Amino acid sequence: MDLEEVTLHWTEVGEGLPVLLLHGLSDSHRTWREIWPRLPGRRVLVLDLPGHGMSSRPDAPYTLDWNATQVARFIERLDLQNLDCVGHSYGGGVAQWLLLKCRPRIRRLALLSSGGLGREVYAWLKLASVPFVIETFGQRWMAPIAALAMARATGSDARAEIALLTSYLRQPGSARAFSRTVRDVIRWRGQTRNLFDGIGEIDELPPMRLFWGARDSILPISQGAAIAGLLESCELIRFENGSHFVHWEEPEAVASALRGFLDSQNEPAVRLKPHAVPNRLPARQTDPVRRRLTFSPSGHTVR
Repeated sequence: MDLEEVTLHWTEVGEGLPVLLLHGLSDSHRTWREIWPRLPGRRVLVLDLPGHGMSSRPDAPYTLDWNATQVARFIERLDLQNLDCVGHSYGGGVAQWLLLKCRPRIRRLALLSSGGLGREVYAWLKLASVPFVIETFGQRWMAPIAALAMARATGSDARAEIALLTSYLRQPGSARAFSRTVRDVIRWRGQTRNLFDGIGEIDELPPMRLFWGARDSILPISQGAAIAGLLESCELIRFENGSHFVHWEEPEAVASALRGFLDSQNEPAVRLKPHAVPNRLPARQTDPVRRRLTFSPSGHTVR
């Protein structure tokens, strides 16, 4: 799909209520390969975020706001209504930001090992946030480093899938897109975005559920537990043997849990518990809109 600033690659399968699956950093729509066949009775849409997979890699800011704007344009172009959004890792942060862009279109929000819900993050990503390190020197080394990080995160090789993902990372412009994306949401102290600073901008939060691998070494499950403790009607589903890529490792269990949430009747909207005080991070000094909305405690194929 050609938008004003980027071309997005996307795939659509099935019919029914729409559900949009959003992948994380250095990943692609392929991350959901074992999930979308397990969502029967749904119109499942999976896309490659800007600078990822088979989408284009323009010279763009790649901030969370910019990325969410492109996804919101995608949603509006297809006129998607009653949309369920499922976001993994950075894609979870994009899904949260979509509530600020097109809340009336979004029915439910499912966050899988999501960014934007705490400070702590994998050390390598902190290094990647150093200005211009990846963008200037990293194109050559980005793919092998990402392969090692993914193997470590999953606790296995997953060789064929990792090889495909790293082939995308060798495309020109990948390092620039990755570097700018990371620098907007991570600093040396950890994540700089958080759901709670944007809550005041949203008239009503949708039903929301968290899904997390207990052995996540990228974003610890303690972040999900903390958020669930601050929100009414927000359940944390825990996968004891799962890593950051639990949807690779336990696709049937994850898909079953997603179906249980997305297909249930009368899910209550999420709201902040009375007297709950979220632990906020210092906002970066940017423009007033970004200060107000900062998150502190993170082609087309039809088949």
